[in-house]
Amino acid sequence: MNNLLIVSCIFGKHFTYVHQSPDNENSYFFTNNNELKDEITNKGWNYVYVNKVLSNDSIISALQSKYIKFLQFLDDFPQFQTAKTIIYFDHSQNVSSQAIDEMKLLINKNLDKSLIIRQERKNGNNVYHEVKEANKQQRYAKNMNKTKQFIKNILLTKEYNENVRICATGLLIFINRENIKELLNNVYEKCIEHQQPQCQIYWSIFSQKYRDKIKEIKWTHFKNIKSKDRIVSRQRAERFT
Repeated sequence: MNNLLIVSCIFGKHFTYVHQSPDNENSYFFTNNNELKDEITNKGWNYVYVNKVLSNDSIISALQSKYIKFLQFLDDFPQFQTAKTIIYFDHSQNVSSQAIDEMKLLINKNLDKSLIIRQERKNGNNVYHEVKEANKQQRYAKNMNKTKQFIKNILLTKEYNENVRICATGLLIFINRENIKELLNNVYEKCIEHQQPQCQIYWSIFSQKYRDKIKEIKWTHFKNIKSKDRIVSRQRAERFT
């Protein structure tokens, strides 16, 4: 597959471990922590420094990662704009080369779609279920009142439904990103506006208008991906994306 770009990222000072790159040539790891350069390159990734404030604050670092996840970085890194297909995954995902091969096969079967995303491993079918789950983590709970007010207001428009299958944004396979650019921008902007790192809540709302462009698959579809495997945190092994 030509023009493939594989991206992941770490922002902030909390994490020091990077999983092995699944594809040495096409894999790029973004960070604002230059102390991770050796770790990144030793694992076979191409290192990309992002000039953002380096912080110990988990909310700030998690929000900075959305800049990569929702492809905002393409405006500032034009060298990547020619990529036709982009595979993004959180740094907590240990993605093997075999998994990338599986993704390529799935992409070729879904060229009429703009994005492939996994459904959450838990069978959440309501946006408030995701809110409840998110409230268990302090960095999500801190600004949840803003998020809940947003949900209440947008549901009153009758354009969106609270009953929706929750999907996991930890792995995003972009096939035709231009068709869903507004979706990506909307999710990113609300995360920043509300200082809310739990992007899956906003995704569950905004993605409803893009159902025909999105291919949802089961969490277990890819057999060669491990989550939260041997992540080393300076404070605790907790996902910040």
